[in-house]
This record gives sequence, structure tokens and C-alpha cells, in this order.
Amino acid sequence: MPSVTILTQYFAPEMGAPQARLSELGERLIDAGWEVQALTALPNYPFGRVLPGYRHWSSVVENVGRIRTVRVPLYPTKRGGALRLASYLSFAASARMLGPRHCSRPDLLYVESPPLFIGYAAFSLCRRWGCPYVLNVSDLWPESAIRLGMAKPGPAVTLAERLEKKMYRRAIGVTGQSDHIVAAVEKTAPGTRTAVITNGIELSRFGTAQATPEARALLGSEPGPVFIYAGLMGFAQGLDQVLDLAAQLPGEAPGRFVLVGDGPEREALARRIARDRIPRIRILPPQSRERVPGLLAAADAAIITLGMDLPGAIPSKIYEAMASSLPILLVASGEAARRIREANAGLTVEPRDAAGLREAYIKLASNPSLRRALGSDGRAAAETRYSRAAIADQLNRFLRARLSSWSLDRDSR
Repeated sequence: MPSVTILTQYFAPEMGAPQARLSELGERLIDAGWEVQALTALPNYPFGRVLPGYRHWSSVVENVGRIRTVRVPLYPTKRGGALRLASYLSFAASARMLGPRHCSRPDLLYVESPPLFIGYAAFSLCRRWGCPYVLNVSDLWPESAIRLGMAKPGPAVTLAERLEKKMYRRAIGVTGQSDHIVAAVEKTAPGTRTAVITNGIELSRFGTAQATPEARALLGSEPGPVFIYAGLMGFAQGLDQVLDLAAQLPGEAPGRFVLVGDGPEREALARRIARDRIPRIRILPPQSRERVPGLLAAADAAIITLGMDLPGAIPSKIYEAMASSLPILLVASGEAARRIREANAGLTVEPRDAAGLREAYIKLASNPSLRRALGSDGRAAAETRYSRAAIADQLNRFLRARLSSWSLDRDSR
């Protein structure tokens, strides 16, 4: 039985796309005959503090589902800049030093990036264990950091770019969440074996049957279709566009918005809603992973936004909305918008196109039959293209092929 260790700073029970994807894929790999463990941080995201029940500077070994999970300390923060860098580097150091103490030696390391600095831990662990690694790239860093204004070209970015290239070239394989990400990897490291492993969804967790009276009560009883956003409230998400839309809609336009989640921009959004008395919008605290399917099922549409063009970025929330039969109002460009159009799962608008967003919203909010048709097509796409079972099968075959090839090359030396 081959063994794999998932090396990631983010893991369940934290909320977020990598956390859900890696824990669900890990379970599927166990079904496919792998022995799976995870090496991760004490849960702290997105709050910037270690969750209750965990001792701040202690390592913990526990099970997440069937996955043996080793958690090591880090410096937790929700702030950016030097403090965020300290968080990344502290986890890399802890994983490097404490991983061999608590983890059994795997045949393969599966490494999640970003954060890019996890590469330092991956290099050290692979030397210690004598095993190769496959890298998963869910966002292109430092490119995305520059676009978001989190980093500026200079010596630090040059060093990060060198680390990025080194990680691609040393990996025995690289998986990416989108076509654009994989193309960028192949351009940077020609000859590296790659595979597009999109995000996806556990279909059994989502659907119209998941709606509950509790979920409907949380969304409120005001009239009109409910457009829901459930997820991280960060700078990249550009949720100020939803507030702008709510403030500018004509009074006769139907519908309202519910924003659910946490993140570095949540307090600013809540303050603006209260200060400007923006109508038809409600902001709710983060909900447990188990409650999210019910909230989506109780809504009428999903609104999913990005604040700018981020090449290769595909919000994982689109797959949850598809599986919930929710029509999607997507504010994004590039591959994310293309996937929505290909699935006929919603309407798409370029970031910062306020007039286009207002027009698309009114069209969707005023037309129940359009919402039903788009929601039905989205569910069909989730079932045929984005089910976690199919995606896990692709990953299983890729990991086995890369490990087998590496073993043959090693034995022939």
C-alpha cells in the first residue's frame, strides 16, 4: 500500500477551499488504496488565533475523518505584511523540525502551495525521508501577490520567484487548479509533468434537499430572492462591489443579499453597511462547514466576486453553488467566467463593471424561470465534471504514475 503525506498550512476543521479539497481528496485516496496522513498547522484560519481546544505552542496528533493528522505550532495572524510572512516561515520551520518526530515516513509528499515558503519544509522533509514530492499550485505566487498589491517587484519578489521555479523543477509532478496555472508552470519549468486537477464538490453534501428551517431563518424573512455569498471576506474577493450594487439598485428591483463568513475585510464591510445604511444587505458571522450546504440550499442565487483579474483564479464557491442548483452571478474574468459559461450555470460580469453588474443582477433577480434553468444546468455540470469522486480518481492515477516513474528512475541508477 503506497503512503502519502499531505503537507499544507491549511486543513480541516478550518473553513476554506484548500481545507475542504485536501481533506475530501485524502478520504478518497484512502478508498483508492493509499495510506494517508497530513502534516499541517494548529487550526487558526481565518481568525488569526489558534482555535479553542488546542494548546498554542504544542504539537497535536489527531484524526480528521480517517486521516491521521499531525498539527505543529506556528505564529498565527490575520494581518498582512511582515506578520503574515512570519506566520508562513514559522509553519515551514515547525513542519521541518517536528514533522519527522510525529509522522511516519511516506512514499510521497503532496505539497500545497501557497504559501510558497512551504517549499523550504518540503525540501528538508524529502531529504530526510528520501522521498519525492508532487506540488499542488492553487494560486500563482508571487504573481498574484503583486497583482493584489501585497508585494512589489524587488529583491524579495526575485527571491520568491527563484523559490517558485525551484519548487516546480524539483517536483516529480505538479498539479494545478486551472488550465492557466498549469500553463504557467509548464512555461516556467519545461519538462515538468503536470495535470489539471480542478476543485470540485462532494455531491452528497449539497443540494436543494439540504435546506432547513434553521437555514431559512438565518437568511431572514424579507421578500425577494436571496443572493448569497458564503466564504472568505478578503481583499481579493472585492465584496465592496456587492455593497455598491445594493446601494445603487432602484427601489423597485427585487431581491436582497446575505454575506456569510469572516476574513480581514469583514469588519470594514460591516462598518460601511451600518455607516451608509445600505439597504437590502445582511452580513452574518461565519458558519460551520456543516451548515453551509443548508444556507446555500435555502437561497435563490449565489453572488461570487473577485476584485480584479487574477489569472488562473477560480473561486471554489462556484462548485458549491452548482451542486446546490443555485444560479451564479459571477464577477470575474478569464477561466472562472469561461467555466460558468460552458456549464450555462449563471451570468458573468467583468470586475468593477458596475453598470454590467446591475443589469445582470436585475435580469437574474426578476426572472425565476431563468434562475431555475441556470441552477439545473449548474447541478448537471457538478455531477458530470466537478464531482470529488471523479477528480480524486484523476489525482490517484497521476500520483501513482509519478511515484512509479520516480521509483523506476531511482532503481536504474
